[in-house]
Amino acid sequence: MSPIVVIWLLSALVSVFVGFEVTKWALAANKRLESKKRDAQKLAAKLREAGLKLIPTLLEDFVIGDWQDAADRIHDIARLIEVGGDDAIMNELNGTFQNMLDAQLATPKGLALIQAKIAALPPAKS
Repeated sequence: MSPIVVIWLLSALVSVFVGFEVTKWALAANKRLESKKRDAQKLAAKLREAGLKLIPTLLEDFVIGDWQDAADRIHDIARLIEVGGDDAIMNELNGTFQNMLDAQLATPKGLALIQAKIAALPPAKS
């Protein structure tokens, strides 16, 4: 066999090997990204259940890869803070607190925790 044929065969073999390794690496990277997206989707569901609205929508935009919509939402949040001040954010946090309080009161363990916290408060001064 001539050296040129051997070189061509070796280069083809190396190309196949490199292509295989690059494909393995790309699939592993994609699997890690999918795992992050699944975790973000679960977190978004938990935050939405707790009463938050702004952060879950950002996480959902990350999950589907809609970067333009995510950037628009960040600008909306900035405008909301600029125009509404702290009140806009505090309203969302108060709603979340109310939802979490309701969830705690719905379970015996949560109710016992809240009763213990109330009992530990110092007496009110008149």
